[in-house]
Order: sequence, then structure tokens, then C-alpha cells
Amino acid sequence: MQEMQDNRGPSQKLPAVLGGWTALAAIVGSVIGSGIFLVPAKVANGVPFVGGIVAVWLIGGLFSAAGALTLAELGAMMPRAGGPYEYLKRGFGPLSGFLFSWAEFWVVRTGSMATLAAAFARYFSQLIPPVVGISPIWWQAIVAIAAMALVGLINIKGTRYGARFQVAGTILKIFALSAMILLPMALGKGTLANWNPVGPDAAHPASYTGFLAAMVAVLWAYDGWVNVTPLAEELTNPQQQLPRALAGGVAILIVLYLGTTLAYHAVLPLDLVREASTVKGSPKVVAAEFWKVLIGPAGVTVISLIVMASTLISLNGNALTGPRAYFAVARDGYAPRWLERLSPKSSTPAASILAQTIWAILLTFITTIMVVAEPSSSVGLPAWMLGLWQKFHETPLYDVLFTYVIFGATIFYMMAAASVFVLRVREPDRPRPFKVPFYPWTPILFCAASFVLLASMLSESPVESVAGLGLIVAGIPFFYGFQWWRSR
Repeated sequence: MQEMQDNRGPSQKLPAVLGGWTALAAIVGSVIGSGIFLVPAKVANGVPFVGGIVAVWLIGGLFSAAGALTLAELGAMMPRAGGPYEYLKRGFGPLSGFLFSWAEFWVVRTGSMATLAAAFARYFSQLIPPVVGISPIWWQAIVAIAAMALVGLINIKGTRYGARFQVAGTILKIFALSAMILLPMALGKGTLANWNPVGPDAAHPASYTGFLAAMVAVLWAYDGWVNVTPLAEELTNPQQQLPRALAGGVAILIVLYLGTTLAYHAVLPLDLVREASTVKGSPKVVAAEFWKVLIGPAGVTVISLIVMASTLISLNGNALTGPRAYFAVARDGYAPRWLERLSPKSSTPAASILAQTIWAILLTFITTIMVVAEPSSSVGLPAWMLGLWQKFHETPLYDVLFTYVIFGATIFYMMAAASVFVLRVREPDRPRPFKVPFYPWTPILFCAASFVLLASMLSESPVESVAGLGLIVAGIPFFYGFQWWRSR
């Protein structure tokens, strides 16, 4: 890696080199990753009737829109690197901001990258089978690690390189999903009869547990709408570009996701969608079955290429945006000094990008070992760690990681949105270039729904939730340790 400069101080800023299209692509390109291709089976199993499936996708979109509009006010008011880190620090104090960055590094951002890379590798392995002597699971791990290393290097080389890659890839994603929405009608492959049952019946009942499982899956598919906020310092006109990107980006996502969902269910019978598997190593996923019906066996190749391209761009979005939180917390003196170092040639936060990439790779390696190895009490681990290990061993890596990620992310998105109330009271005269519509009901709706979702996840998926929560809490002594060191 290039030699990095060691400038220090709160005056150090990232250069404003990004435009409005990059801001929009940071949302749309990051969010459209693997979710819309991989989670529809989980949604259909949780809510086994088409009306409920559409409702879950719409509710998830409106939930994300409420959060996006709330953070748009904060981002336009405080256009600094780090996004939610800055809002939490100003609203609830440095500890909350630090814990956000801590969770981003150890849980949310790197977990998201590992999940996306796992999806990329699953489809890559369908086109290029494992090398002789390498098991399918380890082959997918190797491919996932290579994908994360690639996007890390692109963004270390330069912010503009990462931004251009993001914009180009986002255009391709929108084109691919638009084709999936329109082709069934153009080819005469869809039928409205497949939209039955519209509502619950004796064979397809509704349940709270099923709704929760479907909602967690849908929120994973929408996760990433916050991604533009850490780039605020690098936008040329953040007061206008940030709110437009957040509002417009989520609106585009809702339209594309609803259209794609309806296309899936027009082409495939509901029972086939429910049977589509996400079991380890299985190629039978909804999007693949969809393309098989449209164009035959070549459909597997088509969807593999689409998902690989889509997840790679989402990985790039995480590499482009996530490290800004670590840079910001280090700039404020609450993290190791080297995390704020910039590349002298490109002025990218190269040290933070490198750190994020390395931990995401290690996370993939560790979880792959847990998937492959049989848990045993003879290793002397505590019961809760053995339970976590057993969960990883029994459940596909992708499914475990997205629950792990969503729990940690929801905590901080809720707190960041709540800071709008604090700052409206504490700093009423501060200029607000954009104000959240329907205040205070929009942030109240988002925070209340987040709280219910967190309680439900803790009840229904305690292993993943407690593991994510434990890693967040573990950051508290490190915060005070850095504070003590800073005071010296």
C-alpha cells in the first residue's frame, strides 16, 4: 500500500470531490445487493400469501423512508464525515458515537460485507466449480475474500475511482431489475393466477413469527440507505445533494423492489417460491428459478452474472462509505491515531479502508470455520459461545449474518433518528437546510417501529442478537481507555 501521511487534528478534512450522482448511487447501488435475489423465499415462507408479501416489502420501504428523511435533516445540518457517528455524538455524547463506529467496524459494516461477499461467492461457484481438493464451502470463502480485497484496493487507490465504479454499477443494476420486471410481460411468461392466494387461508395462514422473519429479511434487502451520510464531507453541495439522494434513493428502491417481487410471483407459483432453498451450497434460489422459466437453462448463468455484479457493487459501496466513520472517530481522538491517516496521492482514508477490509476477511474466515467444524463441549468454551457456534454450524452463513447485521444496525439507526428530537430542543436556532417532513411523527414512527423490531429479534433470534449486542457493549471500556489516553 502507498505510504500514508500522518496529519492530525480536527481541521483535517476529506476533499469535496463527489457529486449528486455519486450520492444517489451510494444509496441505490449499495442497497441493491443480494437481498432481492436471495431473501424472497424466506419472505414467502414467513408470509405465505401474495398480498402479505407485497405488504411486507412496502412496509419495509416506508420504514426505511422514514429513517432516511429523518437523517436527511441531520446530514444537511452537519455535513461531516462519519454520518450517524456525528449525529449520535452531538445528540447523546461521544460514547454513543464511538459505539456506533465500534459496531460498524466489528458488527454492522464488516458483517454486511461478509454477507454480500458470501452471496457473490455462492453464485460464482455455480459458474466456476471448486478446484479439485477444495470443498465447496472453502471455495466460496476464498472467492468472497478475493472480492472484498478487490473493492478495498479500488477505494484505497482513490475516492473518484470508487465513486465511478459505484455509479456505473448502479446504472447496470437498475437496468437489470427493470428487465426482470418487464420481461415476463414481453415474453408472455407471467400469469395473474400465480398471485393466489392474495390473502391468508387455511393452507397459508398468517402469523406474527412469520411476519417478523419476513420483515428482518426485507430490512436486510433495504439495508444501506444510510450509506450516503458518511460521505457528506466529500459532497460538493451536501445541503442539497444529501436530502435529494436519501429521498430519491429510497423511492427508487421501493419501486424496483415491489416491481421485482410482483414479477417473481407472476412467473413462479407461490409454493415453488417457498421451496426455493438457501441451504448451504444450493443453487435453487428464487431468482435462478425465475430466469429458468424465462429463458431456460441459460437462466442460471444470467442470474449468476447479475447477482455477482450486483453484490460486487454493493461491496464497493460499503468500502466507499463505511471507513469514514472510523476516520471521523479517530480524528476526534477516540480511536487509534493511525485510522485517520490519508493516502498522500489520493487523500483517501486509506488506513480505515484497509482495517475494514482485513476484519471483514477475518470475519468470513472465522465464520467459515464455525460452519465447517462440529461444535464440541470438549473445547472448554462457555455455553453461550457453544450455542453461537451451533447456530453457525446448522444455518447457512448468509442467513446467520444478515440477522446479526440487522440487529446491530437497527439499534444505532434508531438512536441516530432520535437525536433529531434532542437537537431540535438543544439547538433550535441552528440552520437546517432541510427539515424532516411531518415532524415529529416521521421520526417517532421510525423509532417506535425500530424498538418493536429489536424486541422481536431479541425474542426470536436471541443467539445472533445477543452476540451483536455483546460486541457493542464490549466497546465501552475501550472508549474510556482512549479517553484516558487522550487526556494524557
